[in-house]
Amino acid sequence: MAGPRHVVRPRPASAASEYLRIAPLLILALALLMPAEVRVALAGQTLYAYRIAWIALLPFVFFQFSRGAMQFRANDLFVTIGAGWITVSFVANYGAVIGIPSGIGASLDLIAPYFIARASIRNMNDFRRLMIILSPVVFVFAVLMPVEGVTQSRFIRDAAAAAFGSLGTSEYGQTSAFRIATDTRMGLLRAMGPFSHPILAGVFFSTLLPIYYFSKTRGIPRFLGFSAGFAAFFSLSSAAILGVVLFIALAIYDYLRRVVSFLSWPLFLGSVAALFAVLHVVSKNGILSVLIRFTMDPATGLYRLLIWEYGGKSVVRHPLFGIGYQKFEALAWMGDSIDTLWLHLAVRSGLPSALFLLLATLWAVAGTALTAGRRSDPDHSTLIGLSIALAILAIAAFSVSFFGGMLTWYAMLLGIGSTLGTVKAEPQPQRRAIIRRI
Repeated sequence: MAGPRHVVRPRPASAASEYLRIAPLLILALALLMPAEVRVALAGQTLYAYRIAWIALLPFVFFQFSRGAMQFRANDLFVTIGAGWITVSFVANYGAVIGIPSGIGASLDLIAPYFIARASIRNMNDFRRLMIILSPVVFVFAVLMPVEGVTQSRFIRDAAAAAFGSLGTSEYGQTSAFRIATDTRMGLLRAMGPFSHPILAGVFFSTLLPIYYFSKTRGIPRFLGFSAGFAAFFSLSSAAILGVVLFIALAIYDYLRRVVSFLSWPLFLGSVAALFAVLHVVSKNGILSVLIRFTMDPATGLYRLLIWEYGGKSVVRHPLFGIGYQKFEALAWMGDSIDTLWLHLAVRSGLPSALFLLLATLWAVAGTALTAGRRSDPDHSTLIGLSIALAILAIAAFSVSFFGGMLTWYAMLLGIGSTLGTVKAEPQPQRRAIIRRI
């Protein structure tokens, strides 16, 4: 007679292995907070800190895929097509010799951080651990934002330039460096910390508010991270302040949803979509004209409307592959910058790139919000915070073009949202034990 069967249960992962898993994404997050001056020249190419990080971490992604630790999902396809189309468009505009190396670099700036995030974050606790470790780092940069504004000195970027050399006049979008360096509002220099523009800094910090407010972490990390979010105000940027207002409005709605039985996030998402559709139909120049009215500088708002008008005409003329880095046809006095991520992608690389990346972002927003409805705290709140942060990025991208470290942050959050918006809930006792340990 056979003896009793012994069931071998998998040993729970140690705390060290859990933190080791998020280490690659932590390295990338720290790298994106490095100023653009932190760079090295290699084989005729300039490698910024965030690019050095994702190049070094790509083997980690391949290893995770090879061992079956990551399952390919719908949003992975959307991001791969949207970002990969940049390379296709570059080849169409410049030929294979120039287009392939240039396009691959631009594509990987999105794809690499996205999949590093997908490979590093497996569950809610991975995400919470990441944000706990980052909380003192973002708090230090946040404290320096008002100091920069009051002293009217770019001391973070200046210190990096002293160590690594100043950027060239046309390097990394620095053709308007003097105007940015002296851009003041209400008697304060518009702070930008380690980023390359005050708007980018403002949008980054505004996304921290919902992430830390809803995270359900305790004590000092939550205080540091949430406090850091208010540094968005010192960018004196309309997009950042809109992000803060959006966070406050959604936090109030989440509170009301808990006390009013018929309110839900699916109802909210449907209502907002219907409202935007109505505003787009009844307003004179569409929903964009409504949003741009809330800019702090009316002249800036008018200029953005002109960018959408003439940039849209360029997209109509070149819908499939865009025009690359050529200047789109516009008024003689208009510059060549396109201050909106979605339009920038469409003009430069064609509609497929913009539409698939926008679809991926909206998919992640909806996925995290709807998944939250099937969870209890703390996972519910964590997902709501991530969904709101992604929504802030999606809306800001209509008036801000992400690049550099901010583009890396967008791709990271998109990857995290794509994972957590579909991951299965963990057993309740295990989750509680982990939260106590955090």
